[in-house]
Amino acid sequence: MYGIINSKSTTTLKTKTHPYYKLIYDYLLEEISSGTLKFGDKLPSEKELCSTFGVSRITSKKALELLAEEGLISRLPGKGSFVGGSVGRKAIPVKNLPASRVIGLIISDFNDAFGTHLLYAIEETCTALGYHLILKRSQDSVAAEERALQHLTAEDAAGILMLPVHGEYYNAEILKQIVNKRPLVFVDRKMKGLPAPSVSTDNVASAQGGVEYLLQLGHRNIAFYSGPIEHISTVEDRWSGFIKAFSDSGIIFEPAFCCTNIAVGSDTDTLIAHLSKYPEITAAFVSEFSISLMVKQALETLGRRIPEDFSLITVDAPAYMQDSLTYLQQNEYEIGKRAVEVLHSIIIGSDPASIGDVQISAQLKLGGSTAAP
Repeated sequence: MYGIINSKSTTTLKTKTHPYYKLIYDYLLEEISSGTLKFGDKLPSEKELCSTFGVSRITSKKALELLAEEGLISRLPGKGSFVGGSVGRKAIPVKNLPASRVIGLIISDFNDAFGTHLLYAIEETCTALGYHLILKRSQDSVAAEERALQHLTAEDAAGILMLPVHGEYYNAEILKQIVNKRPLVFVDRKMKGLPAPSVSTDNVASAQGGVEYLLQLGHRNIAFYSGPIEHISTVEDRWSGFIKAFSDSGIIFEPAFCCTNIAVGSDTDTLIAHLSKYPEITAAFVSEFSISLMVKQALETLGRRIPEDFSLITVDAPAYMQDSLTYLQQNEYEIGKRAVEVLHSIIIGSDPASIGDVQISAQLKLGGSTAAP
């Protein structure tokens, strides 16, 4: 609901100088900036503004149109005007708006398994808050990531969202952005040791839940397959969740069943060799969808069937695979929305150190790749 405009406000308005539409604009802008009218709140209608301030419909309409032109509100035919243009979204004050209205997003790539809904959320939330989004794909190249950061610096971006490239070392350009105090938020993963907040899945709890499901089915010899566990936390957190599931269940796991050096797209032979060496493995938690496809290929080569001979859980899945896989579905839309909101709060003055890391739960989706051993 919108705030009540009291008689004191009306008297103050009528003693000010013309034009009246600008005075109504200033009043509503102050209500938004102070947080009295919050993100997603409905503003008074043209008719209500006419009655409250004793002005014509044209005057009140012009004030609302000016707010809409500046991206502070959206006007929805038949519904009214809303702060930020989104009904029922989380409230965010929009005071201290920066001169630059550009936000940069650097992402390795995106596909149906992960990234598309994340982009939808980021673009929609940026638009609702009045930002223009610049998208840069690094394709997991440190050099491309560095060029993207330099381009966004040249554009004087108000803030940057980024899914950092996997690598042994931090990109020095990231450190430069932080030292220069450009608002920056990591998405989908944390960068340990860097004073910038992140918005990601709660990978420890999610992986733990997936492995506990396999244990409940009766599996005990469970493998963990992933790429290298590096300082970028996604895989490391899933590994921690894997271990925690066994620890909390009082069941001992076999470290030899875990293989954490899989190169995506080129290591099927490594998986075949590992599964051949340990035929007692009856299930696996796979840290990412692309590696799960390699595990399926290795099992087919060995003549083992899913789920009759082997159960598999992975993270994310494209629509065409969702019925045939049991997987952890990350809430991409919520991650993207919250990432923009966190970045916006830093842009308008919040201390990044006071925000910390935001973690969003994933949901276990049961499909055709799991069964009792």
